[in-house]
Amino acid sequence: MSPVAILLMVIAIVLVWGGLVAAIVALRVLPEPEVELDANGNVIDDPSLGTGMW
Repeated sequence: MSPVAILLMVIAIVLVWGGLVAAIVALRVLPEPEVELDANGNVIDDPSLGTGMW
């Protein structure tokens, strides 16, 4: 392999693994969304429920 190919491979590996680590850190740091209720106390949106599950 040429030095340029090795350099590009290392850059690609760092980008992929860096993105993975950043995503895991963001999931740990960001707060969970709260359940939205209307004026009567009925659930408008519950983020804990999966989308498309009826």
